[in-house]
Amino acid sequence: MEDKKIWKKFLIQELAITALLMIAVAGIIAYVDPFFHYHAPVEGFSYIMDNERYQNDGITRNFEYDALITGTSVSENFRASLVDELFNVKSVKATYAGGYYKEIGDGERRALEYNDNIRLVIRSMDMYFAMTEVDYRNPQAADPAFLYDNNIINDEAYLYNADVLFEYVNSGIGRTLEGIPSDNFDTYMRFAEDRPLGAAYVLPYVNFGEPSGEEIHMTDEERDMLTANVRANLTANVEAYPEVEFYYFFPPYCIADWYTNHYVKGDIPAVIEEMELITEELLKYDNVHVFCFYDDTDVITNLDNYSDLQHYSGEVSDRILHSMADGQHELTEDNYRDYFDSIEEFYMNYDYSLINVP
Repeated sequence: MEDKKIWKKFLIQELAITALLMIAVAGIIAYVDPFFHYHAPVEGFSYIMDNERYQNDGITRNFEYDALITGTSVSENFRASLVDELFNVKSVKATYAGGYYKEIGDGERRALEYNDNIRLVIRSMDMYFAMTEVDYRNPQAADPAFLYDNNIINDEAYLYNADVLFEYVNSGIGRTLEGIPSDNFDTYMRFAEDRPLGAAYVLPYVNFGEPSGEEIHMTDEERDMLTANVRANLTANVEAYPEVEFYYFFPPYCIADWYTNHYVKGDIPAVIEEMELITEELLKYDNVHVFCFYDDTDVITNLDNYSDLQHYSGEVSDRILHSMADGQHELTEDNYRDYFDSIEEFYMNYDYSLINVP
């Protein structure tokens, strides 16, 4: 009987200690909140910001800002400080590398719902992610749904997560003690300084096959699918928030991308038609500014600006922001048809041997 009492007391003590430890761990993570799920950053703590799909929703939910930078990896090198300077705003960055229109549109919509102070959105429109069904998402991308809802019941995946505790909380404490400042929206997801540039890094991605000689255009089915995608994941937000200015841009992939992914296949006409359709849909709204940089051929034909077929340097990212702030390369009802005619002419007839195609 005495042994049973001892074991019962021991079991109660162990359960109590375990419960206290669980409460302590959850309390520490909730207080520091490295994914900003519950609140804005704790003043003075050195936050590590390097995990966009886990941190973006908290950023757009709990930070103070009136401008949003979003899009795919081609928007990751934008510096929020430059956006703030050029547009007289206070911006945050919430990008989604490899994100299709559905995912980015959802993130943009949540931000607009969270924050009624937003007056500017800057967003990339990558053509490789456009021609999909309305609800298509990147199956290889993380999808931490428990961070995107208002259900605290499933937050245990966050509050009792070893990576969160040791990689973000514990490492953040160490950085704080060392006096290392918190990451910011200039450095958040920025990779410009980490990837070398130039032909040696771009050309290995090039398909050196013979051009097909075809001239591929959009089909009616593709036109219907793209229209539905644009209306659901681009213009729905534009229409719902007429007081917000949306700066949407087609990112300038390099000339080697035009060759290997379009000229060789023969689908340059289809790509131009797709961009034209997206532009037509967006220009129905007065609060949208559409930009395209494929006429900036000095940038696009210089492989020293690129780390691969699509990703450009930090300097090009700055140049894009300056251009948008100045209204350069903007498409309007008056110029977009002539614009797309001219760039189709350029890329259909470019001498691609200049990019060292044998």
